[in-house]
Amino acid sequence: MLMELSYLFAGDEPKWPTNPNDHYVWETSTRRGCANNASTITHHMHNGSHVDAPRHFTKDGLTIDQIPVENFYYEAPLTLNIPKAKGERIRKSDLEPYAEQMKKSDILLVYTGYADLRYTNPQAFIDDFPCWGADACTYIRKEFPSIKALAMDVLSVDSAVSGDAEGFPAHHALLDLNEANPERTLLIFEDINTKKLFEYGQTPKAICAFPVRFTGLEAAPVSMVAMF
Repeated sequence: MLMELSYLFAGDEPKWPTNPNDHYVWETSTRRGCANNASTITHHMHNGSHVDAPRHFTKDGLTIDQIPVENFYYEAPLTLNIPKAKGERIRKSDLEPYAEQMKKSDILLVYTGYADLRYTNPQAFIDDFPCWGADACTYIRKEFPSIKALAMDVLSVDSAVSGDAEGFPAHHALLDLNEANPERTLLIFEDINTKKLFEYGQTPKAICAFPVRFTGLEAAPVSMVAMF
């Protein structure tokens, strides 16, 4: 069985408050008497289900096309139900009870419950959603070398309210390569429908999360599929 965890793109999906809207244009249309249908889309790379590469926040970080394709395939997924309310953060203490499971995992798929608002109240969904504390991100990088990526049911690992003022600490904790974080970086999958995994009640055998790989860019839309 296959289960799609990425959302369909519709052009009006909830997004980070300052992101531009996506636009669809029918260049030719059979409804207008043309011989075929052909469309153009103007898409912001951080709208909808997408993956952040290190270049998103680091000057010399890898771009989406430079990441080995096997880094987008996961054979030991771990699903975590960590309920969080508006403005709350996932902390190291939230992850510590799962340490033994995390040692054997290559991707964490986190459900906070906040994504329940995505369709019912989109404005609330984008307003001060739960995010990640830098302590939790650093903990994963330092203690669990098998983990290659995080996926979450909110728009960003950093806060839409305070992320800019704070310097986007969660993104930097996951993506930067420097003296403080000399080990490998992690990929960040944002706006993923992890709720489906808990509704189904089984852990996937594997996760495929292949992006459209535009040369030189810092992120890409992604199609994430769970295999059971």
